[in-house]
Amino acid sequence: MNRQTFVYLSTLIRVLILPLLRNNLRQHGLLIALTLSTFLLYLTTLAPSIVTLFDDSLEFQLVAYQLGIAHPTGYPLYTMLGYLFTLLPIGNVAFRVNLMSAVFGAATVGLLYHFILTITPSVKMKPPSSIWPHQIGSAITTLLFALSPIFWQQATIAEVYTLNAFFVILILLVTVWATQHGLSWSRLGWLALLGGLSLTHHRTMALIVPATVSYVGLTCWPSLKRIPLPCLAVETVKLILLGCVPLLLYLYLPLRGHVGSLDGTYQNSWGGFWQQVTASGYSNTFLLDNPFNQQRDLSFYTQLLTDQFGLLTLLGFAGAYLLWRAKQYSIFLLTSLTLLTYTLFNLFYNVTDIEVFFIPVFLIWVTWIGLALSSGLVYLHRRYHQRKQPVWLALLVVMLILLTMQLGYASNQHQQPIQARNSWQIHDYGLDMLQQSLPQGATIIGIVGEMTLLRYFQQTEDFRPDLITVSADLETDRFQAIEQALANKRAVFLTRELPEAVEFWSLSTVGPLIQVNPTPITAIPSGMHPLEQTVMPEIKIRGYTFSRPSHTAEGMPPLRLSVVWQATAPMPTDLKVSARLLDSAGELVAVVDQIPVHFAYPTTAWRAGEFVTDVYDWQLPPDLPAGEYQPLIIWYDPAQNAAEVGRVHLPVTTIN
Repeated sequence: MNRQTFVYLSTLIRVLILPLLRNNLRQHGLLIALTLSTFLLYLTTLAPSIVTLFDDSLEFQLVAYQLGIAHPTGYPLYTMLGYLFTLLPIGNVAFRVNLMSAVFGAATVGLLYHFILTITPSVKMKPPSSIWPHQIGSAITTLLFALSPIFWQQATIAEVYTLNAFFVILILLVTVWATQHGLSWSRLGWLALLGGLSLTHHRTMALIVPATVSYVGLTCWPSLKRIPLPCLAVETVKLILLGCVPLLLYLYLPLRGHVGSLDGTYQNSWGGFWQQVTASGYSNTFLLDNPFNQQRDLSFYTQLLTDQFGLLTLLGFAGAYLLWRAKQYSIFLLTSLTLLTYTLFNLFYNVTDIEVFFIPVFLIWVTWIGLALSSGLVYLHRRYHQRKQPVWLALLVVMLILLTMQLGYASNQHQQPIQARNSWQIHDYGLDMLQQSLPQGATIIGIVGEMTLLRYFQQTEDFRPDLITVSADLETDRFQAIEQALANKRAVFLTRELPEAVEFWSLSTVGPLIQVNPTPITAIPSGMHPLEQTVMPEIKIRGYTFSRPSHTAEGMPPLRLSVVWQATAPMPTDLKVSARLLDSAGELVAVVDQIPVHFAYPTTAWRAGEFVTDVYDWQLPPDLPAGEYQPLIIWYDPAQNAAEVGRVHLPVTTIN
């Protein structure tokens, strides 16, 4: 956390949160403490910037900033809320959108505690001195959910699932509140408004409707059956209309249609609007088909559940049983039907990241765990109230151990997703591309995620806005984009290899990018140290240079070696390069093996006489001592059991 972020958050706590704590500490102290402690946990593991390239997180970070249109269903509520977070004077834009996930993640944890406490049988009929076992049980269970790996992971990046979980638990809580004292149309009206609002965020919120309607019907049946049918129909229509009012937020899409979507697929017409809102393409693809050939059996789902809650997972069955035994049939119906609808949907939804769609299921399951744990604590409290001090001391120690185990288990199971969220690798990759000496108005062509990364820096930091970015996921589209850009006399760069390109153009490397040259280069690029040495009969080395790419994270930045080769004759074999960095004792420090020009330009495609610039990035060990190091480049033939065909030692370089 940087100093600016710390100052802002400390001011926020002093001005807003501390007065709230003083006013509500006695009544809601534990709830507030759980929410704040969870938020601080998520904040300490929050992604500092862009950390993903090929999923929705990067898209949301840019769409929220520009008030654009996200992928279907458009996510108007998330986009507008995300925009408000981008106005915060802390961190970078990506960090601010990540922060929204942490805020709603912590809010979900607080509501979960309140929900478990609300539906625990007979809590309200107990004296205040007897409620605290329920509070402890609910608090421990809530922390268990807060530490569950998947939810924790989603609370550290810009994604929609913590806000979705917030709506799920809030609707469950409001559903119970709306019927606590019998039928109340005004309270049901608030529930309808909330349900409609949730649908402007995520369409899976429709899965909770059967549970809430069934709960209201069962709970209020004595009152409902006394209402004349015409009056009941009128009130029902009113509720439906109230639920439809928040759906007007979807008008955001045509109002911002001129901004469009990042992939350019949104059409600002009635047909395009309807297709975006209903996400019909997603439904047809992932419900009716299995494009990624996902094969999951029962063991996958049981392992997914146990990965979240560890040793306490089995208590979920006990909690559901206790609800039924206590004759809390309406609560049992509300929770079990919610779990059932989400589970059935997930079983037939063939996406690769299905685990995040199970978060509502995890909410219900941990609620049942909480009911079982609270009931167990109440039983022990009644049985051992004469000796409660040593018993409760032992219990608290055991619970602390369980939570510590869960924290360690979550970190171990998802060490990379959680700790890697503090990585600047993708952030630096985007800066690296834009920091190259590219001509004014050059065109960069790549897939959607890569172009979104570049556009993020162009728009949020006004970095190289002159560059033209072209998104093209298909190789044929990238090929056509190259032809069009060259026809317009623009310099062209690729983010990845394109096999067909070598048949028509010469290629070379500029940092992490691949330059497309209409004609072969026949001179050494400026800035290179000249060096002429024959490596093999067909290849000479003509120049080299060292540099350090953009590096924001702690530790040593990579060492970049740029080399200029000259093809002196046609090469009959596709060779590979092993670029090695050796210490003073000749020991290997770092190595990069690749086909030249970032795997894009095999040696059999080189034209006689052309100069080819190639780049090798060495990732240096964090504890590498300063000193002089020897670069060694070995050419070898992978088809001949990696037989060496040539090598060259470059002058030593000093690493500080």
